[in-house]
Amino acid sequence: MNSQQPHHRHDENCGCHGDHHHAAPAHQPERHQHNPQAITVKTHDASLVGSYRLTIELSFEEAVTTLDAALKKIAAQITERGGIIGHIKANLTAEGQSCMISLTEEKPDWHYNDSRRCQVEGVAIVFGILPEQLTAILNTVLGPYRLA
Repeated sequence: MNSQQPHHRHDENCGCHGDHHHAAPAHQPERHQHNPQAITVKTHDASLVGSYRLTIELSFEEAVTTLDAALKKIAAQITERGGIIGHIKANLTAEGQSCMISLTEEKPDWHYNDSRRCQVEGVAIVFGILPEQLTAILNTVLGPYRLA
């Protein structure tokens, strides 16, 4: 490639440049930002795994109650469609406090911890429904909150 040609794009392992050299910064690596989707659904063996990240803009106590109700609503909608709940879990962190809610049957377990972040991250592992159904359930129930 001569200096008259525009520089082309390639990955760092393409080998197309042979022994020629460019003055820095011609080969500075591009910075990529990876913004994970707020809700994703993937298959794993016979199960569906729905992952979610969101923010609930309420006090910690109100957010715990709200998240608990949302997880129960997700569970109800899954079973209404004939699905089986393997595990629905969310970790809620807020200024100075956090709570993990774990639901495997009717009664959820609440686990409190100290933290310094405001975030919800969770997963729903389910069986017997379609990926589109789980995606719709998670989007419907969690949609009112700010998805991360």
